Amino acid sequence: MTFFQRPASSTPFSTEHACVTYLFQKRWPWGFKCPFCQRVQKDMAPAYTVVCRYCRKQTSITAHTLMHGSKKNLVAWMRVASQFCFHEQGISARELQRLMELSCYQTAWSWLQKIRHGAALAESATCRDTVLFDVIPLQISAAGDKKTRQIAMALEMEHAKAESIRVRLSVLANTSPEQVTTAIESLVRQDTILLLPDHYRMEINSLDERYHVAAPTAEQLTRGQLLLQETSSWLDRLYCGAIDSCYLQSYLDEFCFRHNTVSWPDRLAVLDHLLSGLITPADDMTKSSHSPSGGQ
Repeated sequence: MTFFQRPASSTPFSTEHACVTYLFQKRWPWGFKCPFCQRVQKDMAPAYTVVCRYCRKQTSITAHTLMHGSKKNLVAWMRVASQFCFHEQGISARELQRLMELSCYQTAWSWLQKIRHGAALAESATCRDTVLFDVIPLQISAAGDKKTRQIAMALEMEHAKAESIRVRLSVLANTSPEQVTTAIESLVRQDTILLLPDHYRMEINSLDERYHVAAPTAEQLTRGQLLLQETSSWLDRLYCGAIDSCYLQSYLDEFCFRHNTVSWPDRLAVLDHLLSGLITPADDMTKSSHSPSGGQ
């Protein structure tokens, strides 16, 4: 993958007012909708904190989003999101710590985890049309040891332009028929042409009711293998293969976001896409009191 790089200063979010106006309109494009009484107030002026004129309850543009409760201001959030989108090949927490002049590595790492979660939310749509599904082993380095994890891959195929192909990746606990079925249901839209290798078609019969199951060609299987090789190379290049297994899914989510938006000509559109995930109300990330051991 080849990503474009653009300085974060080129984004139109240099002031808190600009950030508030943009995020307000992004979260409530059809007018402010009170999360308590559900009434829409189209003439509400953009503001960070809003008081509903009907129920008089207060909310904010970051309430119940990944930015909720953050001590960082919106300009800082926009700068970090811009670095994530515009920085060539991706950005590690060490690099983010340096760019944002943060004294604590843990702060940079936690911040970057939230950005990755936002990228996952932005790219949470299931794959559709014609989709190759396969489970492929991925080798990673953790605490000096090589570990192999099984990765479920859903890859959209046969688009008019090869660069528009989307991918979704998910770490599997095991390769039982039940786990594979669950992965397919979460990654692939129903009524899709589902390309399954022979052994999965034999093991999972219930899919015929929800998908148009067919056999992939050798060329399609090769494209899947090449995609996973690309994933492995990207992880090795950016994180030197030193990835704690419990955080592997977040790195795969980042790879999918980058792969799926790499052909977009306007990188500000990619930033807007990421912000869709960050500003959408969602459950808080699962918090961990431990930081990764490597230089993620």
